[in-house]
This record gives sequence, structure tokens and C-alpha cells, in this order.
Amino acid sequence: MIKVLIVDDHHLFAEGVKSMFRPEDDIEITHHTINGNEVPHLLSKHEIDVILMDVSMPILNGIETMILLKNEGHDTPILMLTMHQSIKQVKGALRKGAQGYILKDASKAELKQAIELVNKRENYFHPKISNQVFDYFRGKNSLVSELDTLSEREIEIIKYIAEGCNSKAIAESLFISEHTVKTHRRNIMHKLHVKTSAELIKLAIDKDII
Repeated sequence: MIKVLIVDDHHLFAEGVKSMFRPEDDIEITHHTINGNEVPHLLSKHEIDVILMDVSMPILNGIETMILLKNEGHDTPILMLTMHQSIKQVKGALRKGAQGYILKDASKAELKQAIELVNKRENYFHPKISNQVFDYFRGKNSLVSELDTLSEREIEIIKYIAEGCNSKAIAESLFISEHTVKTHRRNIMHKLHVKTSAELIKLAIDKDII
């Protein structure tokens, strides 16, 4: 029996999900809370296999609750739940370790499948957002491969650029010619598909290069 905790501020929705499952489904909604702050306590006191968690909640939203759980050392698999198919929300949840993402208009069969997969620590994404998720990971993997093409010298130059150094100052610090620095800068911009130093610095910060 897969024991599920629902974290959602809509009581009627939680009750509806709870009444949906029968013993033969091997899924039981054992607990429900509307407050993300209560989740660590519930996990410590009860045997819970999967967390079904709403993204949007008034006290502590789903992403913030995930951060709280991670900080307190909990790793119970989480299936995120929402009414919206915003790729921004999806990315936020994935970055914090969500195992899956499902919409509130999902059928019982879809929800059952999602819970079963997440319980096995496999990923599940609702069909309506699966293409967006695929595109996100494809773009992310593409960027990772582009970052991997940067040489140690290019990363070094990016750090100097972030400190506000011009090509002449970078050349003097690295004991190379200004022409060489400018060549490196052009190559970096080309590899990372950015056009300005500001775009380069923002990308470097986002991807922990600096």
C-alpha cells in the first residue's frame, strides 16, 4: 500500500482525492495538511511514501516547502500538483527536486500511474506539459554541453569580465596580449550565444560559472 500525504489548501479537493481510491488500488491518502510548515513534522511522525503537493498555497508554497524539506534532510519523493501548466513553475519544481508534475484535471488513472511511478522514484509528467518538460531538458542539456566547451582560460576571462575588467586589464593580469583576450571574448560570446557582457555575466551567475 502506497501511503500518500496531500499538501493542499483546498479541503474539498483533498477529500475528493481521498475518496477516489479503493483498497484494491494499493494507494491510501493517510494525511492531509494545508500548511507546508507542518510537512516535516508529519514525515517524522508517520510512514509516508509519496507527497502530493500543490504548487500554490498561501502560507508556504510548494517550492518553499520543498526547500524546507531538503534543508531538514527529508527525501520523500514529491509529486507536484497544480491547475496551471506554466513551464516557469515546472522548472522551479524540477530544480528543487520534484519527481513529477501533474495537473488537477488529471483522471484517476493518470493520478494513480503518477503516484506509482513517483513511489518508485521514477519521473512522471502530465501529458499536457510533457512536451514543455522535454523542451526544457533539451535546452538545459544543450547549454550544459556548451558550457563544457569552455576552456579554463575562457572561464578565467569570464570571471575577470564579471569583475568589470576591460580587455587591456585582463591582458595585463594574465600576461597575454590584448588581441588574445579579445579573441577569447569573441569565442566565449559565440559559444554561449550571448551578445553583450551583461548577458554573459547574467548567464555566468545563473549557471554558477562565477
